[in-house]
Amino acid sequence: MAPGPQIKACIFDMDGLLLDTETIYSEVTNMILEPFGKTFPIETKLKMMGRDVRTATDILLCDLELPLTFDEYNNQANELKKVHFSRSKLMPGAEKLIGHLARHSIPIAVATSSSKEMFLVKTERHGAVFDLFAGKITCGDDSAVKQAKPAPDIFLVAMQRLDSLLRPEDCLVFEDAANGVQAANNAKMSSIWVHDMRFAPAAASPPSSHSATERVVSLEEFDPAKYGLPAFGA
Repeated sequence: MAPGPQIKACIFDMDGLLLDTETIYSEVTNMILEPFGKTFPIETKLKMMGRDVRTATDILLCDLELPLTFDEYNNQANELKKVHFSRSKLMPGAEKLIGHLARHSIPIAVATSSSKEMFLVKTERHGAVFDLFAGKITCGDDSAVKQAKPAPDIFLVAMQRLDSLLRPEDCLVFEDAANGVQAANNAKMSSIWVHDMRFAPAAASPPSSHSATERVVSLEEFDPAKYGLPAFGA
């Protein structure tokens, strides 16, 4: 078998990848939709996953024909998110992988479409894990990120902040959304698509549509040795 890319740094999405926030997103959305007699369809959710807040909200308002402006919806959503996102749990395998890479001094970063404010809310119970990123956190409202995913900006900014000598081919991106995988492709980086079967069944999102370097259904399946990274147990 041909050797895989020889990776020097790893960049992680957050929502649905490191933290199980997607279930909470759905709960919050349904709370807002309930007075209108509507529920959050999976087809709309799949289109929204990995998008910046503005784009995702516009998709929702259009698909469900809601009589709300972006600001009206967003104000309601933000208040609910501040309450409910604080109970976000780590996804299976996240703590093990991040701890493993940190112990072996592999440069790691977070590149999330979430705002800095929401990042702090979502991660408040998991400081010990996110402290391992040593401040290498790039959020969607960062002034250096000019265009949201699927543009490559956020991953390229995260790479430069890790080490100015890194090249895109040195980096491995972990993403759960098609939009994020496309952003990694546009950045010319290798990518692991962590396919959450709860929200993206195989019939709806075939691996071939994502062009990821590798597809896994959980971070627990990822084998770092395939990418020239230290093996688990090393």
